[in-house]
Amino acid sequence: MSIDSLKPVETLPCWRLQNLLRREQRAIVLPIAALIVLVLWFGINQPAFISPLNLVVMGAQAGPLLLLSLGATFVVLMGGIDLSVGAVAGLSSALSAVLLQQFGLSFGLTFLAALMAGVVAGLINASFSTLMRLPSFIATLASGSIFTGVMLHVLNGSALSVDNDDFSLLANGQLIPNVPNVLLLGLVLWLLLSFSTSHTRFGRYIVAIGAGERIALLSGIPVRRFKTYAFVLSATLAAVGGFFLLSRLGSATPSIGESYVLDSVAAIVVGGTALSGGVGGAARTLSGVAMITILSNGLNVSGVSPFTQEIVKGFIIVLAVLTTIDRQSLQNIIK
Repeated sequence: MSIDSLKPVETLPCWRLQNLLRREQRAIVLPIAALIVLVLWFGINQPAFISPLNLVVMGAQAGPLLLLSLGATFVVLMGGIDLSVGAVAGLSSALSAVLLQQFGLSFGLTFLAALMAGVVAGLINASFSTLMRLPSFIATLASGSIFTGVMLHVLNGSALSVDNDDFSLLANGQLIPNVPNVLLLGLVLWLLLSFSTSHTRFGRYIVAIGAGERIALLSGIPVRRFKTYAFVLSATLAAVGGFFLLSRLGSATPSIGESYVLDSVAAIVVGGTALSGGVGGAARTLSGVAMITILSNGLNVSGVSPFTQEIVKGFIIVLAVLTTIDRQSLQNIIK
């Protein structure tokens, strides 16, 4: 019997099935409702929030976060977590800045180098998790520290600017009016990865691993291999995000990826992907990214301190987890 023909939901007790359905409904409805409330609140209290210029700015802000969050969603979906995405994005930005500014490489070759850096970072994360059997929390926390150290060496501890208008247009240009290219790329990848979650073997196997790794292994799923795929996808998209983040900002700094660790986790869980794994997917991450972007931008427009914004994001993560998670699986939340 193949994994595609398994229907574990049918074997669940009735009360567990009802609880699962309620959780699924909350995970879909609540983010959309929260988005509407946020837009109305900031739009009424801060008219500048809904100005065309600010909407474009929000699109440019959302693009890199969407890229980082999409790949990390699959790690969370399989029951793990990737805390290294910010460090990978920072390392990618630093390498790209050095290759462009100091070595004069073309945009294409620099992008390929950033991609390769992401693949290598993903393989390192996967080896820590699957070969050394470290929990993903520890594995990616450690690797993130390693990547940050390498990034600091690359930048020599200081910022490096890339003064090139054509390079800036890669992220900030608008092939579609009022839609920054970095957001357009993120939306295209969102469509592809949303499709892959439910319509490809990769997506179905990742969900099966998150729902029950031991059962997935007994069903014949090559768990290690697909875990490796998920970590490589996460790090590769983080590296792509770092490349376009450099294009958007025009400078690689030692702290360029720091905020994206919390923001990506927040976007994933707020969107409705459960930290316990097996529930959610890339399709839901878009609403989470939109919510985090709108919240951050709206608080900025309202003049709220960045320190207070971090407090708000922390509470939002707690509320999102309480809304989407199965309490009985709390002990298996980190694999």
